[in-house]
Amino acid sequence: MGVVGCGSIAEIAHLPSITKRKEARLVAVCDRDEEQANAAAAKWGAERHFTDHRAMFDHANLDGVVIATPNNSHRNIAVAAAAAGVHVVVEKPLAVTNTEAWDIVGACKDAGVKLMVGCDRRFWTHNQWTKQLISDGIIGKLLMSRGSLHEHWYNYQNHVARTEFRLDCKVSGGAALNDTGAHVIDLLTWLNDSKVKRAVGVARRMAMPESYTQCDDTALVMVEFENGAVATVSCNRFSPAVNQMTELCGTEGTIFTATDATNPFQSWPMAVYTNKDFTVDTLPEVLSDYRWPELFWVEDIIDEHVRKRWVPICPPRRPNNYERMTEHFLDCIINDKPPLITGEDGARAVEVMCATWKSMETGAWVDLPLTEEVTPPYYEPPPKEA
Repeated sequence: MGVVGCGSIAEIAHLPSITKRKEARLVAVCDRDEEQANAAAAKWGAERHFTDHRAMFDHANLDGVVIATPNNSHRNIAVAAAAAGVHVVVEKPLAVTNTEAWDIVGACKDAGVKLMVGCDRRFWTHNQWTKQLISDGIIGKLLMSRGSLHEHWYNYQNHVARTEFRLDCKVSGGAALNDTGAHVIDLLTWLNDSKVKRAVGVARRMAMPESYTQCDDTALVMVEFENGAVATVSCNRFSPAVNQMTELCGTEGTIFTATDATNPFQSWPMAVYTNKDFTVDTLPEVLSDYRWPELFWVEDIIDEHVRKRWVPICPPRRPNNYERMTEHFLDCIINDKPPLITGEDGARAVEVMCATWKSMETGAWVDLPLTEEVTPPYYEPPPKEA
């Protein structure tokens, strides 16, 4: 394995996850800052370090690579990796424009390499349990959902980030919509098990001064899926206390999950309510495992069916989302399996973001897939490399 980009997300997530795996060897790291690349190689035991990704693909014997660089570079680095026959994980968002995203998908498909997008929320245990409960019909037909990720700029930028690319719209292409929004859009699309048919929304800078960033700090998007379900995406970069929540409303129940933070109003990372009739013997395993009695230790066998109530669930934090994601990607390479988050998934999420920018121009819903390239405000795409 190799890693391109030795910044914060590589340091706290990808590099430790790779080095924990017995079936993986960290062959090389790459960063434009040679001091940073050298430091990462020394700390994580990489055999070589580079300052140019093309040199790394030419001279390091790689099976797979994680691209954890600024957003505007994703397209060219991923295309180069595909040309070198290297399987690819691209940090979210897959790209900034819809055309860049589909360029990556096409290059990896033509080269026959696997492409996965680093939307780690799918790999939290309780989100995977939620996916299974929805698939099993425990909450009936999912019709309405919403997801939020409200997190002040300072939380990550002041304490974790090593560079300021996220603040630069020319490089990042946006913030609330395509940085935090990338997670929410992907998670809701996956849980609804349907492609987005159309989108409408707002993404603008409302709280932060322009001297700090030109990027949007407030985004609210409504989407309609091909199966008729609807969802809302709410993201901001000005809430000092993080609020992250996913709500799934079905005809026979509701599920809440949270991964980034809890609070007194939302005190559990997962909660499930189902209106279906179950006995202690037929109750889904994840519910029976966490259904502690509220009143009496045999309360669920007093009546024919267990009492209908909220079941709060607190899953283990280990292995964490990135560890599980890395394990999955290695399994895909070694055993020739399709990734859970495909390149097409990532490109469609970028299309939702671009449709939001487009809807601000037209003041109307925007149908997907897009028929033209949409470039976010202030973004300056680099020249495309073959």
